[in-house]
Amino acid sequence: MVFDGWLETLGGGERQVLAAAAALREMGSVTVVSHRAIEWRDVVERAGLDLDQVRYRRVPETPQLTGDDLVPGCDLLVNGTHHSLVHAGGVPAIRFVYFPARRCVRWIEVSGNLVRRVGLMLGAARESTGWYGAECSVAGRYRHSDGSGHISVGGGGAVRFWLSAMGDGGREYTVVSAKGEQLGHGVAGTGGDFCPSPWIEIGNDVADVVLKSRATLFNSDGESRSVGIALGSIEEKGSLLRAGFQLLTRRIVPLLGMWSADEYSRLYARALGTYDVVTPNSRYTASWLERRWGISGPVIEPPVISGGGLSGPKAPLIVSIGRFFSGGHNKKHLEMVRAFENLCADGLVGWRLVLVGGVGQRPEDHAYFCEVERAARGSPIDLFPDADEQTVCDLRDRAALGWHATGYGESGTDHPERFEHFGMAIAELMAAGAVPIVFDGGGLREIVEHERNGYRWRTLDELCEYTMSLVRNGRRRVRFAAAAQQRAELWSLGHYQRRILAMTRDLIASRKQRLIAR
Repeated sequence: MVFDGWLETLGGGERQVLAAAAALREMGSVTVVSHRAIEWRDVVERAGLDLDQVRYRRVPETPQLTGDDLVPGCDLLVNGTHHSLVHAGGVPAIRFVYFPARRCVRWIEVSGNLVRRVGLMLGAARESTGWYGAECSVAGRYRHSDGSGHISVGGGGAVRFWLSAMGDGGREYTVVSAKGEQLGHGVAGTGGDFCPSPWIEIGNDVADVVLKSRATLFNSDGESRSVGIALGSIEEKGSLLRAGFQLLTRRIVPLLGMWSADEYSRLYARALGTYDVVTPNSRYTASWLERRWGISGPVIEPPVISGGGLSGPKAPLIVSIGRFFSGGHNKKHLEMVRAFENLCADGLVGWRLVLVGGVGQRPEDHAYFCEVERAARGSPIDLFPDADEQTVCDLRDRAALGWHATGYGESGTDHPERFEHFGMAIAELMAAGAVPIVFDGGGLREIVEHERNGYRWRTLDELCEYTMSLVRNGRRRVRFAAAAQQRAELWSLGHYQRRILAMTRDLIASRKQRLIAR
């Protein structure tokens, strides 16, 4: 079974997952699992892979998901979901890491652990299983349940919950004991308006209650969770210490409550620890995986699925492929527009810059794309937002040069995730015979050999200088293009799939040997 919770985005990581699925058919039947309802035929067509006899299964996202929840009884789990918290569940398991999650800031982690310990010592009511991570709204912090949210309660006293239906699910809820006895019921607020439940008397022998509500798929861009009622706050009476603790961490200083509830670092580490093999996609990613989490594994670069041989003369096109989105490892389209305008001012004639990629779904992503569009207006710059696969392939094949600027202006120490982790878009351009001119940082250093098959730059002036040198020297451009294609053969689909199969067979064989040794 191959799992990718973000399959519908069909980015570089998703293509890598599907390429692994195609390879693993040699070892048995393969099911690809994701969280959203998608047209499998469309995925196959867009991926450009032979996925004959590979099946698709949709499983809604819930907290505490394990490999056995995804496909019960599977013999192998390959998890290619970015920052996944899914546990392997005891089967032979491989985890792809595109870039490791950042650890929680140390002093926040220490403060949160201290607050959590005080709450446990007092027996204060708190969320246990069946809850997603903390989120924020105007009203404060809250956590969605999956329709069956368990809450640990100290015996004695009374408790009530402030509740809201944040999604499209029903507002009705019931509170039951672990034995199924109904303790209370009511109607929650809606859309962030949190309303209190009735006070619920807690017997001395009651340690756990369950908040039950109807769960539905949360209708929001980029969402895949099956969510029920959201819990905003907890109140207690009967014990002044417990009541004071809830008031302090839920109302007066809600950040304390958020820090104490944030166990992401611990959960991420625990999830990684359930996999037999953790494989990063570049040496750059591997270095940060070791540095942040003390985990190492074999580096397997993703496959170059698109790209072909040199097919006639190239057009005077500089192509940059990357999604339009704000924040994170932003592709720096605005900086590339500015550099190209400087080139034109310095005498570049007859060349065009092409920016192609999907547009993120958030409002700030659309605003960012509009800003790039305005900046490019009046210059020989073409934008192709949300282009289909054929258009991308055509542009890639016609490109003489390929630009990439991710990481420019960022701190490699403070924000290593803002650099390119591998650089699949550039690898595909190289395979198609375009000469890469890339920012000198992150995984791009492993792809482009400076002054042999392309250039690596540190400043926009260097980007312009290297670009102009290739524009003016056709022979060097042809020589670099041939070297770039040869370099890209290292990441061919066939080579990638052979490595995946070899790693999987070694894993299963070592598992069998350990079982025999017992």
